[in-house]
Amino acid sequence: MTSQPLGDHHDTAVVVAHEIYGVNDHIAGVAKLLHRYRCDVFTPSFLPSGVVYSRDDEPRAYREFMRAPGVLNMSDTLVQFTEGLRGRYRRVLCIGFSVGATSAWLASSTGAVDGAVCFYGSRIRDHLDAQPAAPCLVVFAEQETGFSAPAVAERLAGRRNVVTEVYPCSHGFCDPGSPHYSAEHGHQAWHSATRFLGLSR
Repeated sequence: MTSQPLGDHHDTAVVVAHEIYGVNDHIAGVAKLLHRYRCDVFTPSFLPSGVVYSRDDEPRAYREFMRAPGVLNMSDTLVQFTEGLRGRYRRVLCIGFSVGATSAWLASSTGAVDGAVCFYGSRIRDHLDAQPAAPCLVVFAEQETGFSAPAVAERLAGRRNVVTEVYPCSHGFCDPGSPHYSAEHGHQAWHSATRFLGLSR
């Protein structure tokens, strides 16, 4: 897997871990936002052949993601990718969305990153035994299908290296292309994330 960075070789690398759709417009937009900070940004595709699905094709995207790579394999590949950056950067950070957030959560428990932000990683609830080795901000949407995000956040409260935030929104609220996008709360969450990771312009 290769991914050319967006940046001019700063001392901090940020890896953006995508959703089931792959490296779509949202992930490209996140990379552009991060480029304003003093970091190099990587947006590797963890999907076979780098395929990108449209939001209208969500059932197929979900089905194909679960077939390959799946969350555990994506996390393993994310760990390998970040380890490949270690010799080139003083800090290696990760920002993940949905399945990418759960993968980042798992990767953070291996010591592969120096900090992570996990946006609405609903499957984190299946991996509550993971213990991040570096600071990890877990951002939940309050309205999730199939589980109580506030209840999961409460279970994570007080854990070493873990900070949780719950926004009164639905899954995808940080994505301008999502029907659940909230400009107000998306902006708040983004500001919180960059501050948490110690990124400055």
